[in-house]
Amino acid sequence: MYTLPNRKAFSDSVTRIFLKYRQKDALGTDEPTKDLKTYQKLVRDYLLIETPYRGLLLYHGLGSGKTRSAIAIAESLMTNKKIYVLTPASLEDNFLEEIRVAGDPVYVRDQYWERKPLKSAEDHEVAKAMGISEQFLTTNGVYFVTVPGMAPNYSVLSKPDAKLVTDQIDDIIHQRFHFIRYNGINKNNVETLFPSPTMFDDSVVIVEEAHNLIGAVVNESELKTRAYDYIYKARNCKVVALSGTPAINSPHEIAYLMNLLRGPIERVSVPTKSAMAWDEALMTAFFRGQKDVDTVEYNSVKRVLMLTRNPPHFESVYNEKGDRIAVKYNREFKQDPDIRTWVTAWKTEFETKFTGVELEIPDKYIVENLECLPTDFEEFMKTFVEGLNIRNPLLLGRRIQGLVSYYKGADEKLLPKRLDEDKTLQKIEMSPEQFFIYLKDRFEEYKQEVNRKRKVGLSDQLGSFRPRTRQLCNYAIPPELRVGVTEDGEVDEENEPDNSDIILKLRAEPEKYLKGAGLARYSPKMARMLAELKESVGTFGSLNNQFVYSEYVSVGGLGTFMGVLDNNGFQEYKLVKEGGIWKEDPTMKPDVPAYALYTGGKSEREKELREIYRQIFNKKYSDTFPQSLKDGLEGKPKRLCILMASKAGAEGITLLETRNVYILEPYWNPSRIDQVIGRAIRLNSHIKLPVTDQNVTVKLYLSVFTPEQSTTSDADKAPNIVAIRRNDMIMKRYEGDEPRSTFMTTDEYLYELSYEKNRLIKSISTILKQAAVDCEIHRKLHSKEQPIIQCMRFDTKTTSEDLAYKPSYLSDEKDTLYMRNIERKTRKIQIIRVKGMLMILDPITNEIFDYGAFSDNKRLFRIGERTGPTKITFFPYVVL
Repeated sequence: MYTLPNRKAFSDSVTRIFLKYRQKDALGTDEPTKDLKTYQKLVRDYLLIETPYRGLLLYHGLGSGKTRSAIAIAESLMTNKKIYVLTPASLEDNFLEEIRVAGDPVYVRDQYWERKPLKSAEDHEVAKAMGISEQFLTTNGVYFVTVPGMAPNYSVLSKPDAKLVTDQIDDIIHQRFHFIRYNGINKNNVETLFPSPTMFDDSVVIVEEAHNLIGAVVNESELKTRAYDYIYKARNCKVVALSGTPAINSPHEIAYLMNLLRGPIERVSVPTKSAMAWDEALMTAFFRGQKDVDTVEYNSVKRVLMLTRNPPHFESVYNEKGDRIAVKYNREFKQDPDIRTWVTAWKTEFETKFTGVELEIPDKYIVENLECLPTDFEEFMKTFVEGLNIRNPLLLGRRIQGLVSYYKGADEKLLPKRLDEDKTLQKIEMSPEQFFIYLKDRFEEYKQEVNRKRKVGLSDQLGSFRPRTRQLCNYAIPPELRVGVTEDGEVDEENEPDNSDIILKLRAEPEKYLKGAGLARYSPKMARMLAELKESVGTFGSLNNQFVYSEYVSVGGLGTFMGVLDNNGFQEYKLVKEGGIWKEDPTMKPDVPAYALYTGGKSEREKELREIYRQIFNKKYSDTFPQSLKDGLEGKPKRLCILMASKAGAEGITLLETRNVYILEPYWNPSRIDQVIGRAIRLNSHIKLPVTDQNVTVKLYLSVFTPEQSTTSDADKAPNIVAIRRNDMIMKRYEGDEPRSTFMTTDEYLYELSYEKNRLIKSISTILKQAAVDCEIHRKLHSKEQPIIQCMRFDTKTTSEDLAYKPSYLSDEKDTLYMRNIERKTRKIQIIRVKGMLMILDPITNEIFDYGAFSDNKRLFRIGERTGPTKITFFPYVVL
């Protein structure tokens, strides 16, 4: 039996049920194992077919195995439901590999395989029972079975047979798991991928990197919205969302995510034709006889009944007093999918019982699909945001109860230490030349903004925000080279304007533009970054890995910085392919450290090459890495020590032994910066280095005005300064005790926006953690987190009928009223010892509470009651 998440009793109930999974493991592990961790078993069991819970966000940290947890959930439901995996294309292979490693034993290659030709109908049936498709059998005419107890033979199979085994495994996986690459949805394939609005009914839907799908929906992507709507409205569906950053752009993205997990809250309002008598207590008693009624509300003025139902196949359970205590799964318990028809089934009985009350005809019933949280931006901000703080945090936490699992992730001992975090931000003052060029370009942007009558704020899409001065903050292209420069438009590395002629001109005169005083004149930022990189990279023979990131691939970004490196003691790392064999380019200089690019190339060759570069950088090679190249690198000193990446390298790749991260410019979305840093700070990424070197230093560079530039009125040195300064005075909150109006560069303004977003998103993140279904179970593991996680709690005397939230957020109590209505009283409690275990006793009520929860955060979590002088009765599921 289970308590629905809209009840105050839910939190204590679910904690008691899963208390057996109170964490006994250390945080994370460096030992690969197929066995599920206790926190993974918890989320698997939380979404079993027998539970009434629809969806869950796996808000699990680095190294926790989110994908493996999702696979465990899917496989526990596979006999009853179809499995869909919505994933970015770049993560599909990773998901498949996790299935092979952690899924059903039939996916494991390293076993003894026996070849079976299809000779008879019986062979055919055996193969089909294994989950092999008709197409595979028809194409190949054979299948393979495993023989238990025999030594694995996969490694000694012939190449054709080994390939067939691999193909058979992949075929079985794709029969069970249906993959949809949601970043590849387009007008040509949308009808094929999403043929029916009911396609996700009776299914399990796993959404990898759920924040990316949600972000696209919030940005009004029509095609991705179709996928979202089909999942949201799916009946009898289980939804698993995976994300380490639940909101990335706007705070109200969390509303879309939580609604996707909760599904629509279907409520029917039944008006009356006449209501001579109106006894809400008696009517409530009547509805308790309807086994699938969840909530009952009344509008006594308009004489309207408002009802919601239990999830399909769940019937209410009542105690001897007639109080609902839980719901339980009954596969035979049918629920009419049409809620109007459902009302007509008990309408006559109701009218007979309540003489004088006549219900309207079904056409007059009002059926609403209510949202868990408002997705309208203005409504969400009005309800939950106040400046840079969260308004009504209790209301937000109550309404998302039951939708989040939080687990911190790997033990920090297994991660490299981040050094000098307080010195991450590097503010670089503009040179006079850069300042002069900046003002001219900024004035052009300003005129365009005035023409568009456009204001930029937290809710705007900033991909195309001030493109000229964003790049100029990195490198100010000299006036004599600026003819024909194209810098307008959204930053997109695959469509970035080709300004290679500009870069060639810069390279043609390195002393003037790319070295020493010339570089400092046009890019003080790159000059500083170069100096710090040279200081950190080490010497040839003992080079340290460095990671450089920029949103820009060409001018003002990595393209320009390549020229800087080439003229200041570094070289580009190059490979050549001769006769189908990869090898290092012999024209590279010996004993000179090298860099390589990891950017979003479109061709297969470019993708192959960037992955080869990454593996050489990591000095860790996959099975598919060219053997000839690996042999050629063996025994040689490391040369490739700088990896430079754009957006393609911000997500989904692992870098090893990276000692320094250089981020060339700020980004308006704080999660992008976190993702970049996360490429270098990985589980066991520095384990082979000496302990003193198991650390990472991160630098984020901002171009800012000098004090003189901020205040000057000299039109000769600062053209249009008055108009620009008047427009670009922004409240600075990212540093200092009090906000103050400041003349900001585009760099600094973007950083301020990112800071403000981050403040709000971190506050929402804390609420997610506090409302997590496993908050109390994992509290000891998270006890050192800042801010402190206070697991959501309700009255200790709450009943199973008391609602944590109402169907409509509009009628829910805001925090001020909610807190005012809480009854506060003082308890006198005692610490007692039972069979060597400490517990808390209230001698007046005889309630028994968990000692650990009270000692950690003063929470009174009931686990039983004293039923005699020496007898304690514990609640069901409590395991001590």
